[in-house]
Amino acid sequence: MAALITFDFDDTLTQTIATWEEDGTLEDTEFGGPNLVLIQCLKACAANGNEVRVVTSRHKRWEKDTLEKLNAFGVLHLLAGVHHTGGEWKADWMSQNGLDPIKHFDDDKEELERFSCETVKVPMHESWRGMD
Repeated sequence: MAALITFDFDDTLTQTIATWEEDGTLEDTEFGGPNLVLIQCLKACAANGNEVRVVTSRHKRWEKDTLEKLNAFGVLHLLAGVHHTGGEWKADWMSQNGLDPIKHFDDDKEELERFSCETVKVPMHESWRGMD
């Protein structure tokens, strides 16, 4: 049986670009496209025979957007599933739904702390200047 590897979506497979006010407060964010390093990582995981899924805390109403972006990134066809937890902790949601990954990639430190498997902390886009 193939090993399960899971990826977060926002700020893991994608990038968000931040712009800042002069006083250091966040002015705005914009979609910065795919995180090419993590897209290549996902492709390698699939090519190595792993079961790969995207598990995002996005709400179901964002499903069309998520699927369209994954398709545009050229990885949708590689995935065994795309799951929206609707704000629930990903590790808890996976446990409740019978998913037991050997590795999870995410930008959110608090999410990663809830996993018992190997985790990879994905850095935010450089425009966040170490603000994770």
